[in-house]
Amino acid sequence: MKLNTESSKRSKMERDKEFLEMIRFVSQMGISVKTNTRARGHQGFFMNGRIDISSTLDVQRKKEVLVHEFAHFVHTLVEPDVMRTHGTLQRLFLTENIGTIEKELFEITYCGGKIPALEKIDALKNKVSENIKGLDRKIKGKYPDFKRSSAFSPIERIIKKTDAKYLLKYDRVKIKGAWGMQERVFSVHDVEKNFPSFDSVISDYILLKSQQRYLRRLSSRAARLNKYFKRPSELFARFVEGLYANPENVKIIAPYTYARYFELLGARHYPYLKEFSDRFFRI
Repeated sequence: MKLNTESSKRSKMERDKEFLEMIRFVSQMGISVKTNTRARGHQGFFMNGRIDISSTLDVQRKKEVLVHEFAHFVHTLVEPDVMRTHGTLQRLFLTENIGTIEKELFEITYCGGKIPALEKIDALKNKVSENIKGLDRKIKGKYPDFKRSSAFSPIERIIKKTDAKYLLKYDRVKIKGAWGMQERVFSVHDVEKNFPSFDSVISDYILLKSQQRYLRRLSSRAARLNKYFKRPSELFARFVEGLYANPENVKIIAPYTYARYFELLGARHYPYLKEFSDRFFRI
């Protein structure tokens, strides 16, 4: 057990040492590297000559993120307007066979559809959809002709005669009292408490509308993320990150892109990237 512990400590020290060496290399390019921040809620980001890496990551993941963000820096040297345009695969790979490259890069980025951020959203969407179906069944138990795709007048007429009407659009509202009266707060989760005269099906209807709004927000967030992950700048950075983390897998998934990339790497199409990969990649 002691030998295993000592071996683990040596391995961690070696990883830490390599990470520091990578930071020194990147810093020589004039880039400031910060590792003691939350990276604006991301694992890392590159902007205006600065790379931030989240302090919450383990050392191995920090190295992978540093490679990813350094690839973004290299991309700015290939396409100076990339921060505005998000780049082009044509400029990155200098080939007319962009369809193949794009397809292969999608495979690497999505890796069977497993992007943590999108997986989390999909799980939430499934949960919310089930909640909506359950509420729908409860409402139809009293109103068989109820359709959740549109406003249901028999219920909304009752709601709109009270302050609960605000909860048809918002999950939580504050209503200022007149003439010194205390401010009142209403939430979709406290309908039965705040409006005791309501039938439970009315509370279910308000909660259903809230869940539908939440589902639309989740779908919108997923669409924005998908658009982000399909940007050429992000596809390239994830490709280079993959070459560092698992080059054998990248070669299998993206053989054409892999071969074309190394042709251009040898021709110094990607400034500083050959020196960086020769030193730190295990290819």
